[in-house]
Amino acid sequence: MENASKALLMAGSVLISLIVISLLVMSFTSLRGLQQTEQGLTREEQATQFNSQYEAYARSVYGSELLSLVNKIENYNKTEAENEGYTPIEIYITITSDLNRNYFKRKSKPYTSTEFKSEMEKVDKKAEELGKQRIYGPVYSRLISELASMRTADIEALDIESSQYKNEVAEYNTYKTLVTQIRAKVFTFIDVEYDQNTGRITKMNYSL
Repeated sequence: MENASKALLMAGSVLISLIVISLLVMSFTSLRGLQQTEQGLTREEQATQFNSQYEAYARSVYGSELLSLVNKIENYNKTEAENEGYTPIEIYITITSDLNRNYFKRKSKPYTSTEFKSEMEKVDKKAEELGKQRIYGPVYSRLISELASMRTADIEALDIESSQYKNEVAEYNTYKTLVTQIRAKVFTFIDVEYDQNTGRITKMNYSL
């Protein structure tokens, strides 16, 4: 009888131990699931907060705004994306007709943000180089950039032959105007793409 009682007590102790272990396992599993849910929500909140600064450009934008976005993304790709292992963001810009015989020409593939910025820098540099050219007259010499801002009567007063500067001034104005035009043009927003794992923006598409 005594042995039977001891056996029952041992069996009860084992059963209680199993119940306690089961409860602990269930609690751990539940806690782990809760932590994963919280982490998931945190990632979603971080992605939403991150995307908001770029989704503000998910609309038709002026060229000046697009250049600001290009610079912003370039900085992000070089710092946060590269250092923290996120997918870089890329902007693709489709140009449907030639804007200049040398720059911003229509092509089969869209311009990447790097290519678009490079084209703008080339136009700026071309205008700067032309503007630094100097035209000489009998008494005075003037930079092309100076002549481009002067009235015709004032230029004639310098007694400089028109054949010496007209073509240069016209070409200089072409590139200066192109810079202004690009910044003032409206680029149409097409769509935006997101990373399936992080939920962060990875691509934005525009057309002109």
